[in-house]
Amino acid sequence: MPTRLLITLLLTTAVATVSAQPVVPPDSNVPESPTAQATAIHRPSSDALSLDDILGLAAQANPILRGARADVDASAGTLMQAGTRPNPELSFLQEGFGGTERTSTALVNQTIELGGKRRARLDVASYGREAALATLEDRDAALRSQVIAAFYELLAAQRQLQVAEDAAAIAARSADIAEKRTRAGKVSPVEATKAHVASVGVQIERDNAKIRVDSAAEKLQNATGSDALRGRAVAGDLESVPEAEPLSALVARLNDSPLSRAAKAEMLRANAAISVERAKRIPDVTVSAGIKRVIAGSVRDNQAVVGISIPLPLFDTNKGAILEASHKAQSALAAMDAESAALRMALVQAYASFESSAREVQRLKTDVLPAARGALDAMSRGYELGKFSFLDVLDAQRTLFEQQSRYVQSLAAVHLAYAELGRLVGTPMPGVAAHAIK
Repeated sequence: MPTRLLITLLLTTAVATVSAQPVVPPDSNVPESPTAQATAIHRPSSDALSLDDILGLAAQANPILRGARADVDASAGTLMQAGTRPNPELSFLQEGFGGTERTSTALVNQTIELGGKRRARLDVASYGREAALATLEDRDAALRSQVIAAFYELLAAQRQLQVAEDAAAIAARSADIAEKRTRAGKVSPVEATKAHVASVGVQIERDNAKIRVDSAAEKLQNATGSDALRGRAVAGDLESVPEAEPLSALVARLNDSPLSRAAKAEMLRANAAISVERAKRIPDVTVSAGIKRVIAGSVRDNQAVVGISIPLPLFDTNKGAILEASHKAQSALAAMDAESAALRMALVQAYASFESSAREVQRLKTDVLPAARGALDAMSRGYELGKFSFLDVLDAQRTLFEQQSRYVQSLAAVHLAYAELGRLVGTPMPGVAAHAIK
């Protein structure tokens, strides 16, 4: 919770406790347990969308994912085209146009590819299709991570809004009490002014929290690419901390992750391109067969014609293209090694963030929040009995509110880190069909 909100809330609570009333009202935003506070979010309607619903919508509507699917379909066409053979050619030659002296030749020419050109093209196209499929899976895993992160950011924003609304309600009641006691002459008018200023400040914070909720909802809608989310409530459990596999198991899965497979496919495609360029050094043979009709005076004669054509590789031996393909293959190998190292580092960092956030959530929930709440209760009772100063009570309140806000932030961090782990190892979107959204 922002410091300004804490200070204003503490001031309003101070005014409300000028009399012998308890410092913390029974219906304030201080929960009876940390768990109760953690679950205080907007209650969703019966048609609220779950995370699986939203993931299903994203799988259908996200434009980036649709583009990746189109690339996979295009790679199928590339593979199909790579396996085609050269078309035959039909040629006709007419010599002389006189009625008694002319020669007509009709030929069918067929180029025969040598040197394994077709096989090499198929290898390049096949590895290209593997790269496209791996890229599609990576986009799928990245979209899943993005949607999950946006979903829990929205839940966290809703939780903070609830806290702000509770604080605004307390501030309003405190301002009313201060105003009544001022009119009764029991406290200075300054106290009523302070309470009013504090109430307005908390209301501003509440309005800002509403804006953050709207922004988070828009971010989630943008991640899915579907307008079906607009104006719809979401339902989820922010406090449920997921369990992650051991780091060693996740590292072992990196070799089969979409990013790793895409980099490997690109490296294999670059190597296959060398074979394509080397095969071009071997000239193709063109064979011809046809018939020649000769008319000389009154004599007509038909003759069979066969031929063969072979280019002579005297000047162009394709050395430059082979050299280029070789260096591109080295670049692809280096890119694959760099991608592997980057993936491992990102995984280690995401796992460390997940573990630290999960430990923080557990400590806050089981130790810090109960202790802070107990300290505030003790300070409140002691203040009523005159054993503590009000500054002690304010300090206890500030500590509790700060830790409550930190608890929500840690919960959000856990889910974001867990989503990042899923992206890195390539966890796919749910394979179930999305529910129909009316």
